[in-house]
Amino acid sequence: MSPPAIDQAELDAILKRAGVELTQEQVKGLLPGAAIFQTLIARVNAPLPREAEPALTFDVLQGREKG
Repeated sequence: MSPPAIDQAELDAILKRAGVELTQEQVKGLLPGAAIFQTLIARVNAPLPREAEPALTFDVLQGREKG
């Protein structure tokens, strides 16, 4: 699932809430990067599969990693 594309109006609103004052040219320059960050945030917030849990690869009784 990909997040919706961020537009200039939405980026303007985010920057205003953060108290960042930029020119329209500066905001336009940030748009490509904002889209990349939006994708990264979606990935970070996505749940990981159970197999990604490091505890599943550690044998407590043996005290070493399985592998």
